[in-house]
Amino acid sequence: MDAHIQGLGWIVRRTADPLPQGQFYLDGIGLRELRRRDTDRARNIMAWMGMYSVLETIWQGQPHPAVEQPADAEVIPIFRIRDWDTVMARLRANGAGFLNENPDPEGTLYFTDPDGFVCGIRAPAAGSDLASDLEADRRWPDDLVSLPDTPPLADGLQDIGWLRLHVADPQALSQFYCRTVGLDVLENNGDRGATLHLGGTCALELAPGGKSRPTPGDRKEVPDVWILRGYDLAAFAEKMAAANVPLINELTLGSGSGALNYYADPEGHVFGYQQRAEYDPGQTVAYRIEDRAASDAWQRENAD
Repeated sequence: MDAHIQGLGWIVRRTADPLPQGQFYLDGIGLRELRRRDTDRARNIMAWMGMYSVLETIWQGQPHPAVEQPADAEVIPIFRIRDWDTVMARLRANGAGFLNENPDPEGTLYFTDPDGFVCGIRAPAAGSDLASDLEADRRWPDDLVSLPDTPPLADGLQDIGWLRLHVADPQALSQFYCRTVGLDVLENNGDRGATLHLGGTCALELAPGGKSRPTPGDRKEVPDVWILRGYDLAAFAEKMAAANVPLINELTLGSGSGALNYYADPEGHVFGYQQRAEYDPGQTVAYRIEDRAASDAWQRENAD
């Protein structure tokens, strides 16, 4: 793993009405609300996905394109579950639209949220020796990550375990995310795809069946993006520029809360790298509890 990447920080889903969509992730999946806005200028819900990862549903003003099969989705978050029956009952009670009747060969059951974005659930594979799975097993149930003033995730749900991208050339993309971005390869299955470590208990799955697309001019053209949490945006930006990776947006976040760059991979998939501001007890507007927890963990893991 690149020395300045901690792991998956955020998934952003842009839609016409983010509040009902966000509520589905709270009630149907069992994520926990961190905060929300509902004003004339901003509408969103921020939900904790376990570890130090956050899902945001945000106002876009456009409906999400229809998705008929998982390979058509831009990004698929797959949640690691420990009690299949409990989670399935919760999903059914909240109107999840299932795309497959039985789990696929990897053990994933796919469904859509109220706006048509694809998600998945998967139980841990017995005997897996992948670093992300081993870390998840170590943390369950005695060492679950918690956030101050935030309840644990709902019964049967551990965290986001996998981020799945269907791509045209898994091997080429694996080389990009390994050599250029700095992720570690966990498993390479040739034509069947590759799995890379996103830090902690999460993995990036590059699966066949997707397609290349033109590089977008703005991150808002893409309804679904994922963002790395890191601690040296300047160094990461320099590395991306040296590799001629297209820079889509370069943002300074409001209230002095950090900075965020969006890039496009060789197939046109958009991803980001965000560095949050260092904790300052006098700047409560910019300070977020998940950022403090992530920063504390980062300092412990990198202590001399």
